[in-house]
Amino acid sequence: MNFNGALRRYREDRFTDLDIVRCTGLSVRAWRELIKLGSVRTVTENRGRGRIRLCDAIVFKRATVIAALNRVGFSLAVSGQIAYCLPFHTLLFTICDPKTILFQCSADVDPSTGLPPRVEPKSDWFDPEKPAKADPRTDWQIEIYDGRYVGCIYNVNDEPKIFGDLRYNCTSFVAWFPWRRRPRFSEMTEEILKTLPYLRFVDSVEDWENPLKFSKELKILGYKYENHDADHDPLYVSAGATIQSPVYKVTVNISLAIRKALRRYLGLEPPLPGSKMR
Repeated sequence: MNFNGALRRYREDRFTDLDIVRCTGLSVRAWRELIKLGSVRTVTENRGRGRIRLCDAIVFKRATVIAALNRVGFSLAVSGQIAYCLPFHTLLFTICDPKTILFQCSADVDPSTGLPPRVEPKSDWFDPEKPAKADPRTDWQIEIYDGRYVGCIYNVNDEPKIFGDLRYNCTSFVAWFPWRRRPRFSEMTEEILKTLPYLRFVDSVEDWENPLKFSKELKILGYKYENHDADHDPLYVSAGATIQSPVYKVTVNISLAIRKALRRYLGLEPPLPGSKMR
């Protein structure tokens, strides 16, 4: 399939188990386990011979974040909890998207190409002539400090935002979000947002991304939320001290992980080794 053909298929917003396996690095067994855990949800639940289970782009990207966390040693369950509770993940998923970068999002599809009009690319993330690489201007990174506190760096010039902590020897994640102020996004991220007027939720996270609002759903999934936003809260104080001088930390570039998975889907990167369906 050529590049434009892959883009047309991508715009259909339907991804099969095979797409997940060959693009994210998850095994078939791991993908099925995440569905069972509730970390991801499919659009269809068709099973059996000749039936295909499908998911949308949000789940595709969340599965990519989970796979990246799982590869550095966290269990599928914990990786799923961190990815599911990541604040502003909808914003991340929209920015790291070929539709956002390559096309005029509000325009109608051109019947001759089956695609919206192209725009001058805001970055070279999906340039077939260039390899995938880190982009310090915009990349979001999840960092785990001293095996305990989990934060996200939204801007290389800003401090990490802690949104939870790991407990019971890293076998459980507890969400803390929301914060008293939203993070500062990079200049390039803000420029991209200006082209997407329907994404004005960045100043107040949508209800379903806020653990205070969807705590019942978290409970059903076996997740947990606690409020540790007070100035003198022991965990809040401990986290602030830890991120200033951690003994060790784990860093995962989730923006790059998503872009690489998308490039694999579009045929711009080779599939991951061993990513075949059985």
